[in-house]
Amino acid sequence: MRKFFIIFLLIILGTIWAKAQVSFHAIPQKNQVGINEPVRIQFLLSIKNEEIKNLGRIKLPSFSNTQVIGRQVIQNQSYDSEGNNVIEYGVEVILRAVKKGSIRIDAAQVSVNYKKYETKPLIITVSGEPNSPEEDTAFNSKMGEFFLKLKVSEKSPYQNEGIVTNLKFYTRRIELLNSMTNLTMPDCQGVFVQHVKERNNVVEQEIINGDIYFSKVIGSYIMFPTQSGTIIINPFILTLTIPDGFFNEHDLNIKSAPVSLQVKKLPEDSPENFYGLVGQFYMQASANKKELQTEEAVTVNVEINGKGNISLLKSPNLNVSEDIEKYTPKSKLESENTSDGIRGKLNTSTILVPQKVGKYNVNVETISYFDPKEQKYKQLSVEPISINVLSNSLIKNDEDSYNVSSKDSDSGIAIHHEPKFTIRKKVEEAFKMKNNSVEKVLILLPLVLIFVIIIGLAIILFIYIKKNKSKKEESKKILNPTLTKENKFTFSRKPYINSVPNDYKSELSELNHLAQEGTDKKEFYILLEKILIEVAQQRLRNEKESYVTSVDLEEELADKLGDELSEEWKNLLLKSQIERYSSVTEQESLLSVYSKTKDLIKKINTDLNLKNF
Repeated sequence: MRKFFIIFLLIILGTIWAKAQVSFHAIPQKNQVGINEPVRIQFLLSIKNEEIKNLGRIKLPSFSNTQVIGRQVIQNQSYDSEGNNVIEYGVEVILRAVKKGSIRIDAAQVSVNYKKYETKPLIITVSGEPNSPEEDTAFNSKMGEFFLKLKVSEKSPYQNEGIVTNLKFYTRRIELLNSMTNLTMPDCQGVFVQHVKERNNVVEQEIINGDIYFSKVIGSYIMFPTQSGTIIINPFILTLTIPDGFFNEHDLNIKSAPVSLQVKKLPEDSPENFYGLVGQFYMQASANKKELQTEEAVTVNVEINGKGNISLLKSPNLNVSEDIEKYTPKSKLESENTSDGIRGKLNTSTILVPQKVGKYNVNVETISYFDPKEQKYKQLSVEPISINVLSNSLIKNDEDSYNVSSKDSDSGIAIHHEPKFTIRKKVEEAFKMKNNSVEKVLILLPLVLIFVIIIGLAIILFIYIKKNKSKKEESKKILNPTLTKENKFTFSRKPYINSVPNDYKSELSELNHLAQEGTDKKEFYILLEKILIEVAQQRLRNEKESYVTSVDLEEELADKLGDELSEEWKNLLLKSQIERYSSVTEQESLLSVYSKTKDLIKKINTDLNLKNF
């Protein structure tokens, strides 16, 4: 009887097992791919005739020799031919092989009703010729629901030519446009990158290989290749937070394909006054007056406008006659990063004071630049500015008042002499000035003595108060010996943001030393960038260890100190970053840059209690 009962129980259990089935498999799209070719792999969980009481998250394995370029969740419910309820739940991963060899896919894991299931390991062979990452038709058709792409305005630019790049996110599910949480830029070697602040929130629809995608520009950049040859822009990484299962979500990183630039070297026949300026520019000059008198000032304004690496613009010199006194020019550089490139202008104002009568020409120095569109060097030049200098009527009248003329009756020659009343007047004025000087000294002498006495009394009072204070502190120590120096230090500790500001004297001294030597330009600009970042963080009361981008610092400085000072800080920082990698001639001396840096730090720290700076 017992034997028949066991057989009956096994039959019942077998019937239940046949109806309730759980399977978990890894299903590859193909077992052999070429380099850079996408391949889909589904980790599919199938549940038949079983009530789901607990469903865990699928744990995917790590993937070697590949990049994860896409992922989506699979959720299906259906009935088979026998009427059994079948639930399918899983993840589809899109991989791309990066080198020849093999892709090993270890087991994935999941738990259903507290029971663990695993897939079998897979091996995908990577062979054949590499596929180009730029083949959009083959690549995008297998990208799945979303992908990332970097579009470049020019793939064969010249050295120092600015190219516009747009990073675009494509998805078939419009809700994923709100799932972007973080964007990581690659470390661009041989390329100087400027971020475009303009926000483009336009969502477009594009048809790729018959599929409709929603696309959006999530990042715009202006890139300047600093060296010729082949330069690779490595992938950008975008983090998406997408649903995983019924109630969970997970982060997914997707990458853009690398982009190759073939940078052309600038022609070798560059003019002498070429300083690495590349783009399209024009120059104009004017004077605030064309006719003036001697010792009267005239202002000459020279303005250079254009698009390109405008931070390398050099203020042109004015060539004038020796009879014209020329003052130190004042320059102001304004630039803006736009979706069309970096645009801006350099305005230089110079005051001239002619000393002699005559007609003069003010010649503006010629500046050379390279135009990548026309592929040749050009020169910025303007016509000379003509000014007519007349005699000063005020000086002439003053001279005439002290001179009279008469004629010799015999010779008829005019004789110039000073009249007696003029000589007497001059003597009287001289004595009057001397007496006034003596009177002023006699009046000021008692005031000086009183001031000295007050200063002496103040010093004596200060010493007396200090001595009394030290006596009181000693008495407190005797009465309360537990109040040690360590305790005082503990109570008086302050965070970094309230500590005594740094006046950067030692750093500026080292920067001046590097500028004087002029042998290590790269070390000079590295130190300059470090000083500028620390000065901005100190002014904004940021923690030393806190990390913010230069764009954030610029915006905060603009809010706190105004656009003009933040623009001056940004231009110096931009120059330090460009000149560090630039292989062309410097646009101005290191000593000039040091002087500008010192003046800028003084302006920024005006209200931080820095004295004797």
